[in-house]
Formats: sequence, C-alpha cells, structure tokens
Amino acid sequence: MSKTTGLDPKGESITVTGSGFLPSAPATSGTRPPLAGKFTGAYVVFGSFLDTWKPSESAPSTARKAGDTKWGVLAEDMAAIGGSARGAIEIKPDGTFVTTLTAAEFDGALADGNFGVYTYPGGGASYAPFETFTPVEFAAVIPEPTVPTVTVSKTTGLDPKGETVIVSGSGFLPGADTTGTRQPLAGKFGGAYIVFGTFAETWKPSENAPSNARKAHDTKWGVHAEDVALLGGASSGAIEIKPDGTFQTTLSVVKGFDGALTDGHYGIYTYSGSGAKAASFETATPISFSAGEPTEPTEPTEPADPTDAPKVTVSKSTGLDPAGETITVTGSGFVPGNGTNGSRPPLAGKFGGAYIVFGTFADSWKPSKNAPSSARAAAAETFWGVHADDVDLIGGAKAGAIPIAADGTFSVKIAVKKGFAGAIANGNYGIYTYAGSGATYAPFETYTPLSFSTGGVTPPTTPPTTPPTTPPTTPPTTPPVLAPTASGSLSWGVSTGFRDYIVGRIAQGSISVAGGATSSGSSFNFGQSGGTFSPITGLGSADYAGSVRFTGHNGLLDLTFASPTLVVTSPTTGTLSVVVNGSRVDLANVDLGSASRSVNGGAVTFSGAPATLTSAGANAFQGYYPAGEALDRVTATIGSPGAAPGGNSGTVASAPAVVTASATTIPSTPPATTGITLDATTVEQLATGKVVTISVDGFQSNETGITVVVYSTPTVLARDLVADANGVVTWTGSLPAGFAPGEHTLTFQGSISKGIVFTVPAAVDAGCVITGATLDWGFKASFRDYIQGGIARGAIEVQDGTVFADGTFSWANGTGVFDPETNAGLATFAGGIRFTGHEGVLDTTVSAPRVEVSADGSAYIVLDIVGTTQSGEPVSAQGVRFAELDGSAIERDSTGIRSSGAGATLTEEGAAAFGTYPAGEELDPVVFDLPLGECQVAPVAEADEEEAPVAAETSAAGDTDEPASLSWLVWVGAAVLALLVIGAIVLIARRRRATS
Repeated sequence: MSKTTGLDPKGESITVTGSGFLPSAPATSGTRPPLAGKFTGAYVVFGSFLDTWKPSESAPSTARKAGDTKWGVLAEDMAAIGGSARGAIEIKPDGTFVTTLTAAEFDGALADGNFGVYTYPGGGASYAPFETFTPVEFAAVIPEPTVPTVTVSKTTGLDPKGETVIVSGSGFLPGADTTGTRQPLAGKFGGAYIVFGTFAETWKPSENAPSNARKAHDTKWGVHAEDVALLGGASSGAIEIKPDGTFQTTLSVVKGFDGALTDGHYGIYTYSGSGAKAASFETATPISFSAGEPTEPTEPTEPADPTDAPKVTVSKSTGLDPAGETITVTGSGFVPGNGTNGSRPPLAGKFGGAYIVFGTFADSWKPSKNAPSSARAAAAETFWGVHADDVDLIGGAKAGAIPIAADGTFSVKIAVKKGFAGAIANGNYGIYTYAGSGATYAPFETYTPLSFSTGGVTPPTTPPTTPPTTPPTTPPTTPPVLAPTASGSLSWGVSTGFRDYIVGRIAQGSISVAGGATSSGSSFNFGQSGGTFSPITGLGSADYAGSVRFTGHNGLLDLTFASPTLVVTSPTTGTLSVVVNGSRVDLANVDLGSASRSVNGGAVTFSGAPATLTSAGANAFQGYYPAGEALDRVTATIGSPGAAPGGNSGTVASAPAVVTASATTIPSTPPATTGITLDATTVEQLATGKVVTISVDGFQSNETGITVVVYSTPTVLARDLVADANGVVTWTGSLPAGFAPGEHTLTFQGSISKGIVFTVPAAVDAGCVITGATLDWGFKASFRDYIQGGIARGAIEVQDGTVFADGTFSWANGTGVFDPETNAGLATFAGGIRFTGHEGVLDTTVSAPRVEVSADGSAYIVLDIVGTTQSGEPVSAQGVRFAELDGSAIERDSTGIRSSGAGATLTEEGAAAFGTYPAGEELDPVVFDLPLGECQVAPVAEADEEEAPVAAETSAAGDTDEPASLSWLVWVGAAVLALLVIGAIVLIARRRRATS
C-alpha cells in the first residue's frame, strides 16, 4: 500500500501492489461464468468489512461492503470480464499486480466494519491464502461549523388579512443534540419545526421555555425524506430537509389570528423537532404587517354568500359565427381566498389571480381534480387576471395581463372561432377560468359552454342559387341540458365521532362554519355554487360553497374543510372532494347506489348516501382515522346555484369548561394543628384505620368547597364538602390502608383551617399476608387510542416489569397485608406507565399501582403521578386514590380478595392530578387477585388478676336483701363467653392456615 494512515476521508487515490497471487495455486478455479474452470484471480477491494468477512469461512456477502473494486485476472481474460472499464486489472504469471484504488468514507459503509484494502478469490472460488486485509486510517475531520440560517421571501408590509411567504433554510444538519426523544422519531434525526406565529421573548426550548410561550398559526415539520411519510406526509405538514441541510416551504401568515399572544412577536421561527433541544436550530425572523388592522376575519375563507361566489357571464354564448367573432367576458367574485396565492414566481406568495381562457378542454379539466395540464392545452386565447399593481409584473397587456378589481370583477374581450388550430375533436368549446400562478382553488374553476351556428368553418363566398326546399332536420349532436329550477345544497356532518371528540373533554375544542355554510342539528349545510352535473347522463360534478372548521388542543389541532364537490362518476358511485387546510383532497368515497334518489324541480337529490374515508382523506385527518373509516352519511341536492339551507353560523359547538380540582391548591404543610376536638375513642379509631365520623364547626353558613387533608405528606381524603346552615361540616371516612406509623395531622380547610395532631401506632404482628398478587387494567381505552392516534401523536411506555398486551397493562408479584379486624388492606405492585403526546406537552407517568381495600368497604386503585398534564401543567402527587372501584364486583373469602372486572371511576383526586378528565369519568374495568397467606391474630389483653376479686367483693358487700348469691353467674357467663370468642378466633386462624 502506498499509504495507509492519514488518508483524506473525502477520498484519496492509493497504489496497491500484490504478489504471490499465482495462477498455479490450488482451489483458484472459478465456479461461475465467464471464468468457470479457469484461474479466476482475485478481487482487490477498498471497503468496510466485518471481522468475520472471509468467504473461506462461509461469511455471507453482507459482511463485505465495497467502495472501490478491481478484479485481477490473467491478461487474456481481462476482456472476458469487461476490460479495464469494468475494473479488470492484470495479474501477471508470476502472481504480481499493481493497481490504484480510491479510499474514502463512503455512504453505506458498515457501521461496525473495518476500513481497509481486502483481497479474496474471484469468480466464486474459495482459497484462504488469497484472503488478505490491510487496514487504513483516515485523518481526523474537523467539520466546518454550519450555522442554520433562514431567509423569508417577504418580511415587511405583509397583508394583515393574510398572505403566503416562502421560507428557505440551510445548515439544518444532524448533530448530537438533534436526535428525537419521542416517537415516531425517537433515536433518529428529529428535524426542525418551521413555524409562523407569535412567540414570547423567552420562547426557546433549549432554555426550557414552556410550550405556552409559543403560539403557532401555521407549522411545518422538516425531516429527512425517508421520514416524511412517517409523519403523515405533506397533508400533515411534513416537508423534506435535504441531506445538505436545506429546505424550502411556504407558510400562511395573518395578523391577529385566533389565539395570537398579545405580548408576543410575529415572526418565522425554527426549533428542533421530536423533543430535541438543539440551540443552533432556534432561529427567529421577525415579520411586520402593513398599517391597519384586518377588517374581515383573519382566517381566509371562501365568499360568505353564494351570490358572491366566482361567476362568469358572456355577451353571447350560442349561434356564434364559426368563422370568428368577438364576445365580452365579465367576471365577479374573483377575490383572494384560502388557496388563491401563487406558488410560482413572480406571484409566489401573492394573489395568483385567474386565467380566462377560450378553448376546447376535456371533460375532466379541473386542476382541483388533479387533471393534467394536457387537459387544458387546447387554448386559443388566454388572459391572466391579476391585481392592478401586478399587471406589469407579469408582462402587461402584451402578455395577456388584465386587471381584476379589488371587488373581484373583470371584463375582457375575447375572439372566438370554431375549428381553431389545436382544437381537439372531443373537447368542449367554452370560456374557462381557473386559478393562476400554480394555485389550486376550486371556486375559480368555471366553465361557460359556447356553441356555433351550423355550417362549415368558412362560409360560402357566393350564396346558393337555389334555396333548400326543406329546412335542415338533423338533430343536435348533443342532448340539451335541462336547467334545474330548484337550488342545490349539501348536508353532511363529516363524522359524528370526530365532532364529539372535538367538543369533548380531551380536545376541548370548538366547531365553526363560515363562507355561507350553516349548521343545523348534526349536519353542516352548503349551498351549491356551480358544477357540470347533467340530469340527462346522470354524471358530472356539483360544487358547494362554505367551510367548517374544527379546532382543539389549544390550537394544535386545526382543520378546515371547505368548498366540497360531489363528483358523480357512475349511477352508484361518487367522490366527495374537499379543500382541507388549503389543499384539495378526495376525502371520501360515496355510495350513491345505497342512497334514496329523487327529482324535484329538475334537481336531483341523493339522501343518506354512505361515505367512507379514502387514503388521502386519512392523511388529511392527520392519521386520526384509517382509510375505510365510515363517515357521516351524505345528502346532496344537485340543482341550480343557491344559498345553503337555514341554520346557525359562526361558532356552532364548543366544549364545556371542564372544572377539575387543582392539586396545587393544597398547602404542602398543615395550615392548622388545633381547632378539632375528638374523644379518645374516635382518635384511636382514626389512627388505626377504622371508619370515623368527624364534625367541625366555625365555617360559614352553607360554605362549599371544604377539603379534608391529612399530613405529613398531604393526602386529600375529601373535597367539596358543604357546611350546614350553622357552619358545621361533617366527614365520614378512614385513613388509606397502609398509612405510615408516626405523628400526623388531620385538617379541615376552607374559609378557615382547623386541625388535630394524632399518632398512627406501629403495626402489630396481626393480619393476613398478601403475596403473589396480580393486577390487570387497561387504564382507559379511549385515552390509549387518543395518545397513539394522529392528533396527540404520542407514545405509551411501560416501566419496571409492567407488561402491556391486547389493550391491558398487567402487574404481578404484588405484596401487602389485609387486616380482617378493620376489613382494610393494601397490595402494592412495581412498575408504571408513561403517556406522552403533543410534542411533549403531555408527559405523565403513573406508577407504583396499589389495590386498596378500605375499612368502609370501598376499594381504590392508588397511584403515584408525576410529569406534566395535557395542558402542560406540572404534577407530582404521591399515593393518589385515583380510581374508585365498584365494591359489589369484589369477592372476599378466607383465601383472598378478587375481582373479575370491577367498574372503575375517576376520583376527585385522580382528576386533579391527571388533568384530562373530570371526576366521575368511567375508566376501564379492573381485574385483580389478592391471595391471603398466613394470618396472625392480634394478642388478646389478659384481665388484671386483682380486678375480678375486687369486683366480686364489691358486688357481695353491703347489707341487702338482693339475691347477691346469683352474681357469680354473671362472671362465669362472661368468662365462658370470652373463652368461646378466643376459641373461635383461634379456629378461624387455623382454618386460614390450612387453606393457604
């Protein structure tokens, strides 16, 4: 080797010299053509090979990853293997060769392989002496620092009503601190979020800023190409960061968006994705808007009234001169909307206007329906309508530019002619409009049919000498289109489950309709704005106006479904196409064959058509529902343009406020240690875990929200108690099983605080040992689905021996004690569950589950809870009675305590610590088995030997006529009764030992 150390890792040529590779060596004949049966020489390879790489030792080919390869053979065989162009080199008859190889740290090198120059027999031979390895070392590479930078196409004078900017980035390369910590990119390059929003001064994740310091309006997630689909694809906001660390994307910016931080700064921000905290990825590019606040809703919507929807009229549409004439085309309603901004220069990020075209287009021509540009190629005249200040930008009138006024109107004269050059035979003559500059916006897609008078393209130069004796009788080549008199509309609820989820306890969101859409009952209603449906053929499309917006999770979920189009592809099938967050998607397949069909006033109605989600629709739903999911049924009337049926507009549904007790309102130390007076018996019962009833006075008349808390570690025993008219509050309950021995304080807390100090005695050698206990619990099925679904996009981890399978978390080998005297016990298990979601905002761990059987006959699941709740609030609570179990489903006998499926509901304390559901929420049923082992009976105190004689003497003393001689029977009876009780206890204990 000419060089083996200090090699340039980017690539360097080295000279390799070999000797001893003799053609006469045994076992060097090839087994594969073209050198089968002949000397096959040796491969000379620079590569990355595993330690166990040798063919003679039956190593697989995957143990060898080659970078540069030459094949040394005899001179006469070089041509047979492709010559020098294919890497052939000569091995001379004396067994020597000289060649050059390029050594470099190439892509695809085995991570645990060894860089070096390797030789081994060619052509399938196996001959160990030809197997050599010469290691090489590369020089250390000091990478040039790359600083992530971001540029934005426009940063000042932005339209406060909304426009689109182009964001470009460079230097976003993987590093030690860019690895994701959460699924689905845990352990991989987590990429970067690219966000338009309002952020606080202290917003950076690397400085542990809370998530509420960042309020986003439009978010993209840049990742490596192979991970884009993993995040749900482009419809979920995923974009590619190229291997060189660059990206380009667009963001919608608008002033005063819903939820914008009043003290935040508008800008384009980037920061690490998937929980990573790379400070270098944290960039901020401020932006500013032009003077004036937006006078209309900041969310771009379609025209609010169907009468304002884009419309086109022509001065003449029938009987046109086939030789050519000029008509006037006027338009209205061509105003900016969600999806009208251009995607190509020179109008990228600005209103792209509309093309106005005379030509012959195919039946399927619309860009919003993914029709290819070839379907619109047969154009004779094309004009481009844009805002007046952009006319010169696109070349002026010479280039066909015309102004669209601020109110969305335009007028242009267009020459029309039959049989123009390029007209397609099966095309439809007409005036067409559609969005310009690469935008895709269905409302701008209009078609006005044109027809020409009969006769050839060129009229005769002289009139016929003899007029025809009869008028033409040839029928029209196409059937007339019957114009419906009844207006069309679409009624659809999208998805009952999704609506319920949005306004439910988890998403805590709202639903609103706009753009002329209304809401009534369980349906959203849209008025028809146009279409190509023919009552004669029963095929075509119907376009509807309006939008419905779903928001939740404090803005993390934000989906707008707008401008639905029903495409009737056959008498029994259809497709519902919807603009979802600005992109047209074939959202659902519609089973028209299962609908009820009727005709009224020329309008066709399909009632109750089943709809199922498409694959594209599943992506548009951010993966929350799978393809094939049943959506709400569709009722569509296809008629003339008209307004949506009556109903509500604006915000039509929202989640009720969930009020849960806050774990942070409980003081960490007792607020009072005096004020509660109890008799000695009650104190003893309290301290030993029995059920007690305690009343405390001094509160306000009918005061609410009084809490009972026991310390040292604050444990809430009751919340929201209510005092009576005299200010007295009463609590009945017991200490949790297994309460630690020592001094504690019981407190009642409200407008005042009162307390009492008591001591829990050390445990006596009594009770039944619990060993080998088991617990099976699914926690809450809907919560698991939510965590792992397309909205939370989170993960579930089990810890320390907890097992999760088939929707159930399982724990084994639980231990504890049950006290038959108090009817209370506690079994404790090791392990826990961690729930994460919403980019780390939710990160809650529940651990150390306990099954508690309480003295009053109730039972609980007790948990330790730490982390952050769904709203990002920190929580750290120990020993929380999280779920109360249905006592009627719990069996008890001398062998154990068990349940095959006790119902469970969330407690007040569980709701306070968990933060997602209110108290009383139904959880999954709980299955447990607490086997009772050996039982120890508490020792019975013996009577003082001197007390009985004294009592006897007292009873016998005195000069009385009472039958004192019978008093001994009382003592004898008492003694016998005591012996019977002790005997029964011993007998029970023996039986338990025998059955355990």
